[in-house]
Amino acid sequence: MNLYLYSAGIISPAGSNKDADFPVIPTADKGRLFCKEPDYTGLIPPMQLRRMSKVVRTGIAASKISLQKAGIEKPDAISIGTAMGCLQDTEVFLTKMVEQDEQMLTPTAFIQSTHNTVSGQIALLCGCNGHNLTFVQRGHSFEHALINAELYLQDHPGESMLVGGIDELTDNSFKALSKAGIYSNDTIAGEGAGFFIASDQPNTGKNILVNDLLCFTAKNIEEALKKVEGFISCHSSTVAIDTLIAGRNGDKAMDIFYDRVSTIIAPANEISFKDKCGEYPTASAFAIGLLLSKAADDNAMKHVVMVNHFKHYYSCWLLQVI
Repeated sequence: MNLYLYSAGIISPAGSNKDADFPVIPTADKGRLFCKEPDYTGLIPPMQLRRMSKVVRTGIAASKISLQKAGIEKPDAISIGTAMGCLQDTEVFLTKMVEQDEQMLTPTAFIQSTHNTVSGQIALLCGCNGHNLTFVQRGHSFEHALINAELYLQDHPGESMLVGGIDELTDNSFKALSKAGIYSNDTIAGEGAGFFIASDQPNTGKNILVNDLLCFTAKNIEEALKKVEGFISCHSSTVAIDTLIAGRNGDKAMDIFYDRVSTIIAPANEISFKDKCGEYPTASAFAIGLLLSKAADDNAMKHVVMVNHFKHYYSCWLLQVI
């Protein structure tokens, strides 16, 4: 890959990167971390804000922060990843179907429950009529949105693309995913919105160059470790890796996996991020935003490997801070 990411817009349990104290260490509420929503003044018109669910307003706000930091009013294209979509609106619609016996249903909740609602609202507010896709690929949703961005920019060099990852947490989804084994007693559930400007050329200021990205699924830790070892061995001879970003989520069984990855790389620095955002399918978007934030104050980080997982979905990233 040859994709540059800059100008992050982050809304998360650790706060927003438009605030000077970002990131703060959040306190979990019964095993959950919820976004600390910012002051939306200057980001979303008040009359529209009052009709938006949480995931829509956090997604729009994060995208606006990213665009404002880049000095861009309208991106040329949009690519977003989300695993769960607009859960709150989906729950409202399904609840009304049951309560009203499928009669006299208003279409608003259904329209706002679709996975591409956020990307559509962003396009409407900034006037973007170009390429606009939402990827729903479970734990690889944000990663596939990035791959789409690279493919698009190969055919449209010089353009600027808004790329993001977003998922929300609700009481009902937490209960359902806990029963499904996604969240264990050791894992803190989370949510967040992370957006960036993607380009085939670097921008002024700090950029994250995505050199390589491997996405795979694995049935067990040993199988996953072999994939990660192969990925690292392909690059360790040519790149001096100084930083590891590890997707440790509190699951003690997975700590063994990350301990062995850390032993293989032996980095000077290791960064954990899910203690700040919690576990959710598109948490890697928060990790990229956190890296950009840290890189602004730390010139020692140059070559970074990020290893992340959501259940049996894994991703390995080779990143360069420039």
